[in-house]
Amino acid sequence: MKRLICVLLAVLLLLGCGREVITPASAVETTPGMSPTPASAPVEITPAPSPTQAPTAVPLPTCVPRRGQDAAFAEELLSHDGEPLLSRVKELLAGEKLTKKAFYSQFADLIRRVKELDEAFLHLQERGRALTADRREKTVEALTVLMSAETMDALLSVYARCPGEGEDLPISDYAAAMDDLIGHVQAAEERTVSFYDLDERGAGEYREDLSRYLGEPIAPQKILAALESLAQTEAYALSAALQADPEAGRKRERITFGSLEQDLHFLYTHTESLCPLPDEARLPELSKDATGQDRDLLHLAFYGYPGMAFLRAYSAHVPAEQRIRWANAPDGYLAGLAIHAAYTVVPQLGEFGLDYVQYLWYEEMVDVALTGICALLIHYYGYSARSIAAYLEGWGAASFAGYLYDRAMFDPFECLVAAYGYWCYLDICQAALDAGCTSEALFLRDYLAAGPAPYEALKEYMVRKYQKQG
Repeated sequence: MKRLICVLLAVLLLLGCGREVITPASAVETTPGMSPTPASAPVEITPAPSPTQAPTAVPLPTCVPRRGQDAAFAEELLSHDGEPLLSRVKELLAGEKLTKKAFYSQFADLIRRVKELDEAFLHLQERGRALTADRREKTVEALTVLMSAETMDALLSVYARCPGEGEDLPISDYAAAMDDLIGHVQAAEERTVSFYDLDERGAGEYREDLSRYLGEPIAPQKILAALESLAQTEAYALSAALQADPEAGRKRERITFGSLEQDLHFLYTHTESLCPLPDEARLPELSKDATGQDRDLLHLAFYGYPGMAFLRAYSAHVPAEQRIRWANAPDGYLAGLAIHAAYTVVPQLGEFGLDYVQYLWYEEMVDVALTGICALLIHYYGYSARSIAAYLEGWGAASFAGYLYDRAMFDPFECLVAAYGYWCYLDICQAALDAGCTSEALFLRDYLAAGPAPYEALKEYMVRKYQKQG
């Protein structure tokens, strides 16, 4: 459904419609315990932040985690209270005309689907998807029927009447898989309260944690402006990619060369040419456990090479005087650098349709940037779900307010810190290019050689470096 919304918005965009941007004049709702007076407010209370320069093209954030059919099936379960699985079991119960071999095969496929659904459901929870109490209760009720003794006895009885020979039905495996799924659904409790109290003390705790993740104290207002700038830039790029490939929003093609080993070999070779390790050191091989079996090339590039795994390998070979700085590198510095490094693989993936690959990348980045913005507005400024929806209306993204609110509610810092670190990297890179750096590839190597440092100090150092060289 959300992909369909993206496609409809894309059609409007390509027809020249949907360009009017509504900027809310004031969307802040005061919440219990939060007064608009300066005396008790955690921060200066201002009208709802609106995009610094509202985009004239419709941003289309990612709304379904890209796990192919498994993610779609999990979304279906969330949308229909367990009905998809219920229908599959009903089909089996009506399958007396099947042979034992065919019934067994379909039953084994059902168990596999339940396990995959469980994994996909966990992934949705990690992305901020949650269930209301009513939806959770209905879903658990449906799933409980599917693993009841009556249902399992009925399955065994139908199987026994099927013609032909066959093994014993693995009913215990089915029950165990359903039990795990029910447990994860029951744990998917909707969160409606910020992690931080909306008072002066809570605001102070938030700023302290944020400073720790970023490695230096930075005013939330500055972070908000930076993330709005990043979201706008990525939204324009996303719109351009969508115009170049109008079918991109409908595709579900996974970016992979076929096997995990092939994908890792490509990334390994790319990384060696892009960012060689100090002192001719070699990149260690990545294990399957470290990378995850389900990740496509773009995700592997961020988590593996030339992203986070490369940074860990790089930090192990830096000069002795830099090791402490690398060992204490803040999350924002590492994530921002890893995002840019991962992006370097995008131009190399033309065989998958470069416009489509760029669409996937910018879609993900708009998602990350808007989630980071929403996290700041919720956990620091005290925005409610309705306030978030009013704010996102200015981005043309009000349709995705529920998804972004849920994800940001469970994710106070991860997307925010990564997006801000990426913005800082781009900002310093542009300043370096303006000062005389000859290429982004050269800047990446010099940036790595400089090592982690507060952003303003790093920016000043890099600019002076190229000015002297010029």
